[in-house]
Amino acid sequence: MRLPQEIYYEEGALEKCPSFLPKGGVIVIDENLKELYGVGFAKKIGAPLLTIPSGEAAKRFCVVERVLNQLFELGIDRETTLIAVGGGSTTDLVGFVASIALRGLPLVLIPTTLLAMVDAAIGGKTGVNCSFGKNLIGSFYPPKQIVIDPNVLTTLPKKEYLAGLAEIWKLGLVLDLRLWKKKDILLAIQGKLFVTEKDPKEQGFRRILNFGHTIGHALEKVSNFQISHGEAVLMGCATEAHLSQEIGLLQENEFCEIEAFYVQFFSKLPATYSREKLLDAMRYDKKVKGGEVRFVLIDKIGHAASFEGAYCRAVSFQELEKSLAWLESHCG
Repeated sequence: MRLPQEIYYEEGALEKCPSFLPKGGVIVIDENLKELYGVGFAKKIGAPLLTIPSGEAAKRFCVVERVLNQLFELGIDRETTLIAVGGGSTTDLVGFVASIALRGLPLVLIPTTLLAMVDAAIGGKTGVNCSFGKNLIGSFYPPKQIVIDPNVLTTLPKKEYLAGLAEIWKLGLVLDLRLWKKKDILLAIQGKLFVTEKDPKEQGFRRILNFGHTIGHALEKVSNFQISHGEAVLMGCATEAHLSQEIGLLQENEFCEIEAFYVQFFSKLPATYSREKLLDAMRYDKKVKGGEVRFVLIDKIGHAASFEGAYCRAVSFQELEKSLAWLESHCG
């Protein structure tokens, strides 16, 4: 599977951007990247430069409103292209703004983290957080173009790099064995595209990409984001693999392989953690149906269980309790 035309992947792509990006755009960039990329990039393409907070702090309604007001002050119209430069939080936030400003502006994404390159920028999801949980407010809004320059990863902190690996390894567990414990950016992008093109609005098959995220997002919330997204997804994937074994889907030897690999990356649970808080946070997961929390589960490494096309199912409280106890015992 080749990358579609709208995804431009090449070493040194940022240097070539001015030659093919649309004129009359506005750059919205992670404030930590302003000096590294923003100022020079804005000069090259002759675009205004707006900054937003780094990380999850960007994904708040006050930031949405601020960026919208700044755009209107600049005199944008429906042909103004928003150019997002940053990690997953930046692409999520700017994508959401683009989807609602003037009922839709052209969008270009330039991801600068591994997670954004292989996950957040691919598939058209946008979103912001609220007090009830992560990404509960958002839209499906595909960008016109995605520019990926793997050279920018040389400046990426280790924790941010691990977050991207977590998403690649997740694909290895639910979709493609070739990605399990590997680092293949192009193959990961192709895998994500394969899933999202089959199910653009997440009605079934696309849910496999939520493996590890039901518990992972809840861990982020109850830790007040002291646990990073990457760490939370690693812990979530391992725990949901344990749950897959607990209900008889996953063979013990395969779970043991997953366990041995993932536990080296586990963080300690913070003082804010309690099992009750974690269970409460899961109630707001987007897969909840009829008040039941549903999980994506795997029946072998490289394959998510289909459950007659739903690709998720509820589990008993006793089964979930055993898996959460397993998690807690490995995060002392």
